[in-house]
Amino acid sequence: SGERTLLRAAGNRLAPARWEWVIDLEAVFETERLWLEPIRSSHAAELFGVLSDARLYRFVPQDPPPTLASLEERFQRLQTRRSPRGDELWLNWVMRSKHSGLCLGRVQATVHPDATAAFAYDLGVELWGQGYATEACRRVLEALFADHGLTRVLAEVDTRNVASMRLLERLGFVRGSLKRDADSFKGESSDEFTYVLARPPERWQPRRTPVGER
Repeated sequence: SGERTLLRAAGNRLAPARWEWVIDLEAVFETERLWLEPIRSSHAAELFGVLSDARLYRFVPQDPPPTLASLEERFQRLQTRRSPRGDELWLNWVMRSKHSGLCLGRVQATVHPDATAAFAYDLGVELWGQGYATEACRRVLEALFADHGLTRVLAEVDTRNVASMRLLERLGFVRGSLKRDADSFKGESSDEFTYVLARPPERWQPRRTPVGER
């Protein structure tokens, strides 16, 4: 959709020592217009309507949650903040409007111990074009680079998803290779561009002190 993209990890090499960073996974982030709250199962009821809109899934191989109970179950898993094997961090934030108090969407990041991350977002269709996704994604990327010490994030985006490509470019991503027939869903083949965001040396330097160096 115009306000959704999927940013995938740049490799699968594992380095467990990276989990020695001291990070508060329950921290609430703030932007000019939003609170970004770590996701909990209780958020499912507030987000079910937003995430049930099929237009969100036009250019991705997922579908709306079939029931509220299924979304609650998914959020229950995500609020553990870690994969079952413990080799990934599952970080998810709900966008809450400071003005209305309503939940507008979510931002997701799967952090791998090789200093890369997978990143995705959903924003209510009625709010597209108002800058909320850019605002939320920029704050989360800042945290991923500064708090988690990431070096780069890769984005694989359907070539028809013009709005998401523009969003990535506003955030500083650079378009890379084109993969033909990268996926097939909803009766159509999907070509994908790969976008790369590397941490600039002068920005978003790690803020945390590794355990053992205090």
